[in-house]
Amino acid sequence: MPSKRRRTKRVDKRLALHERLARIRAEVSTLRRDRAAVKREEFVEMSKSLQELNKNTSDLATQFTRISQIQAELDLIKRALQKAKLMD
Repeated sequence: MPSKRRRTKRVDKRLALHERLARIRAEVSTLRRDRAAVKREEFVEMSKSLQELNKNTSDLATQFTRISQIQAELDLIKRALQKAKLMD
């Protein structure tokens, strides 16, 4: 009797998987149709926007690195002043 239950569960899981795959295939099909409707100008504009975003991200990363270096130098100076008892 337990073996029948296992088979039923397997069948249920298999059916659920097939239903899920069917939904995913339908979604992919819809996305493909939607993608085909994009105009060239829209694609070029989006590409330019993504490139600008990438450049801005790179610039911010550089600025963050510089700020971190300055903070490290300030911490070093602060520790030296505290060691010399010139600062609380």
